[in-house]
Amino acid sequence: MDKNTRIKTLLVCCGVIFTDMLGYGIITPSIPIFAELLKASEAEIGFAFSAYPVAFLFVVLPFGKLVDRVRRKNFIIALGMFLLFISSLFLICAKSILILSLARAFQGMASAVSWVAAQPLAAQCTEGWEKKGIQLSLVSTSYGLGMIAGPLIGSLNPFELPFIICAAIAFLLSVFSFFGIKPGVKKPEVQVGSISALLKRHGIILGCVIILYAYICVGMIELLFPLYMDSLSFKKYEIGILFGVIAVVLTICQPLIGMWINRSGTYRPMYTALVLTGISLFLFVKTSSFLFWVPIAGVFGFCLGALVITSMYLIAVSSRTGEQGLAYGLWNLSFSIGYLIGPAGSGVISNYFGIPVPFFITSILAVPILFLGLRFNPALREGA
Repeated sequence: MDKNTRIKTLLVCCGVIFTDMLGYGIITPSIPIFAELLKASEAEIGFAFSAYPVAFLFVVLPFGKLVDRVRRKNFIIALGMFLLFISSLFLICAKSILILSLARAFQGMASAVSWVAAQPLAAQCTEGWEKKGIQLSLVSTSYGLGMIAGPLIGSLNPFELPFIICAAIAFLLSVFSFFGIKPGVKKPEVQVGSISALLKRHGIILGCVIILYAYICVGMIELLFPLYMDSLSFKKYEIGILFGVIAVVLTICQPLIGMWINRSGTYRPMYTALVLTGISLFLFVKTSSFLFWVPIAGVFGFCLGALVITSMYLIAVSSRTGEQGLAYGLWNLSFSIGYLIGPAGSGVISNYFGIPVPFFITSILAVPILFLGLRFNPALREGA
């Protein structure tokens, strides 16, 4: 694959990740509108929205294997964007809980297919590049930009406009991915990987554990911290500002983290992010000052960005062509499991012991993961 083709393909992968996160985020401001239009209870809305992670979990590993078996990964990316296009059309026309559930299921499938194809293709585009960390940081930057743009575009009126915008972008990317990307990667030179073989590699295990932990924390914070702030009489816009700080800092720091990885390797940024994550989670519920929360949110945003990119980097360097689809399938599976455990587990624990306790538990969880990272560090093992 020549340099220009690599750059174009990498930019398409970034566009796919951005659009997927855009589609995920635009629906958030419309949740109350769907509840009113469909005359649905909170339980019914919750059931409809749970179709996303369920579909994601069922699709991610089979498509991870498929990605490793086909040469034209751009066809799979095109399918992912087309599914997002279909999902957006369903959301525009949602007149019942069933249609809303189908829309969310298509969205979950679109996300799984898009991520599991775009990540290994992006990793292949950066093979042999000296500044691999910086190039891979473009993917996580696109993820952060999508996180920011989603709720902003989702707040536009009329109600259908955000979904029309998302549908248009997804359709254009689907067409361009199908016709505009040449197959620059030869047929895999290694056998298609197996889950058992991949899970024998320390880098794969650590990358999956890191992203699992990161999204346990994210799921917990998204559920409990707004409730914690509300209990202290903070306003809705103040909650929005803090979550905006997390997303903005996460996005801005990605190139810096990529340069840090290029200079010092993967492990030092990962260790730093784990330590600071544990500290920031503890401080979130030990203070009640908005001015103090702002820098804590910034630190957490930096840490989340560092954990995302270092875990992706570990998967990239620990897998080979012909098995990266399944490797990133495991990464995405870990991400989705963490995102399910985070709100569900923290919600149950907080009901019995109060909101601060889940924050303390996840703060302490950073310690064994840090020790796992130290144990799996090749440089430390060789030194021993």
